[in-house]
Amino acid sequence: MKNLIILNNRYFLSTAMLIFILLIIDDTTFYKLYKMKQELHSLELENIKKEKEIIQIKEKTKQLTTNKFALEKFAREHYLMKKNDEVIYVFDDL
Repeated sequence: MKNLIILNNRYFLSTAMLIFILLIIDDTTFYKLYKMKQELHSLELENIKKEKEIIQIKEKTKQLTTNKFALEKFAREHYLMKKNDEVIYVFDDL
């Protein structure tokens, strides 16, 4: 008998309906919050990787601007530049 009184209570029903709407139907469901949390975590990991990559690129740029031999090596490897009296052989890795 007491259980039926609680179910017939309009405040209980409105509270239950509000909780149902907020947790299951609304834009901020538990599933969506979980997915957004996962996406945030993956973006934070990607951000850390990109920061490390930026540090490496800055270090390499500094090295190329200050070290003549490093610049020459970079030009030879990436742009196939050569001195006048040299011959370049390019081997493709299969």
